[in-house]
Amino acid sequence: MRQLRYRRRGLPWTLAELKQLGKTPDSVLARRTGRMIKEVVAERERRRIGLRTPTRRWTMRESRMLGRYFDTEVARRLRRSESEVRRQRIRLGIPALRPQRRRKWTRTEEKLLGSASDGELARRLGRSVGSVRAHRLELGLRKRHNTFRFWLPEEEKWLGTAQDKIIAAKLGRTPWAVTQHRLLAGIPPKPRVYAHAWTAEQKSLLGKMPDAQVARRTGRSEIAVKMRRQMLGIPKFDHRSRPYRPYEDQLMGTEPDAELARRLGRTFFAVQARRIALRIPKLNGQRRAWTPEQDALLEKWPDEEAARRLKRTLVAVKVRRFKLGLPAIAPKRRNWTPAEDRLVGTAPDAEMARRLGRSVAVVSQRRRKLGIGVALTRRPAV
Repeated sequence: MRQLRYRRRGLPWTLAELKQLGKTPDSVLARRTGRMIKEVVAERERRRIGLRTPTRRWTMRESRMLGRYFDTEVARRLRRSESEVRRQRIRLGIPALRPQRRRKWTRTEEKLLGSASDGELARRLGRSVGSVRAHRLELGLRKRHNTFRFWLPEEEKWLGTAQDKIIAAKLGRTPWAVTQHRLLAGIPPKPRVYAHAWTAEQKSLLGKMPDAQVARRTGRSEIAVKMRRQMLGIPKFDHRSRPYRPYEDQLMGTEPDAELARRLGRTFFAVQARRIALRIPKLNGQRRAWTPEQDALLEKWPDEEAARRLKRTLVAVKVRRFKLGLPAIAPKRRNWTPAEDRLVGTAPDAEMARRLGRSVAVVSQRRRKLGIGVALTRRPAV
């Protein structure tokens, strides 16, 4: 019977069992897993898992321990939190094992409260800011309000010449006050200059020598030099590279970079970097340039008609009209003839729209206006 009760004694712990440590009482977990209680307690303490205990009332035996040991030690022994032990000790009026020595406030120190800021008095009296604030509130004294310092013309000349925190340290003001007064005066902040910013002399070296050599001269990493060179659109230095001629620069953007690189006998990245340096946009092979004749036709035709005749999308036509500042042209409306009205409803709307040269929506709207039902199949006209 004892073997069945402790069937998992000494066996390795499973993940499911470890998850219950500290969440389930040791005795319950021992009974569930078939282990001994001391085995469960040893494994939990080895993993430094505390046992969760519900809120319980203080007993006389526990209360006698208060003040005889440190609060931390009592909390560890009774499996309670240190704050709970401290509150219970203070509630019972029991002094701590080693009471904290507190400096009593003298009459001279109390007279200083409220005459300066709490931080200034704490520095002068050798106390904490919280202690000064608490004693001032206990005596019912108000906090000292700092008097407003007007800005002098000599002080305003410093605004914008350096960072706000540096100017605040020079003038004896807070950085927030300096920033607010600078904004009210409409003075922009001084641009921040980084210690390792690229100078004009360093940038002039990019592309004229290998990146590794530029990195050694400027004291930077080779990756930083490469990223800055690519950001500026400067091609990589190559001792075999040849300078670009004027006719080669004129060909940039007239055809795809890959095709132009093949024609000029250069690499794709060299052509791409040269085009970017010249600020020439990339050629879009699917985009057709607008001719003056096509722009003139936009003043005569509606957008739908112009898109159909010029074989362009409706969006492209509308964008081009907007760029040229041309007003939209409303399509001419065709009046319905009696012969067309007799044909409406004799065939489906799609077929009738194709026969009459109108849109399906227009035919459907006309049919509903005449009170004619939908024709599912074609029927002879009357």
